[in-house]
Amino acid sequence: MEQLNKYRNVILLGIILLFVILLAFYMWVLYPLSQKSEQYDVQLNQMQQEYNLIQTKIAQLKGSQPTDAQQAIQAAIPATVASEKLLIQLQQVDQTSYARITDIEFVNVDNNNSGEITAENLGVNVGQIRMNAELEGGYTEIREWMNQLQKLPRLITVDSFSFQQPYTPGKSGPILTANVSFTAYYNSP
Repeated sequence: MEQLNKYRNVILLGIILLFVILLAFYMWVLYPLSQKSEQYDVQLNQMQQEYNLIQTKIAQLKGSQPTDAQQAIQAAIPATVASEKLLIQLQQVDQTSYARITDIEFVNVDNNNSGEITAENLGVNVGQIRMNAELEGGYTEIREWMNQLQKLPRLITVDSFSFQQPYTPGKSGPILTANVSFTAYYNSP
């Protein structure tokens, strides 16, 4: 008993130190984890609600009349290949951008069975016209040509482009030659 009284202060100090260590562990480790867990639960509930809303909206859209989005898709994807109209549109893009098409090549015209845009995504059977064009002009003119190409009412994607002569900033408008590969889409029956 005497030894217990003799070390009572040390034991009491040890118990207090152990309590402080446990409290610090709880405050710096366990409490933030529980807060994060609560935040994740709230975010998960919000995402589940958003998912349910999206699913109901999709079900409504599938069962309703053609929407503006579907009409826009149908307008962007012509019913036929219409390559003549596409060439006329490319000529107009040439004139507005001041870049000049020196050569254009139709790589292939096919139905899209394994491409990026599918009938499931758009609700139509989609065919593709892939083209390679060679352009001449300054950097800004070629960039404007690609911007104008993207603004056409027809659905067109730029697949790749490259410059044959490297662009050097600071020079006053060197004439560049660019190879642009792009794909136009049409509704194939």
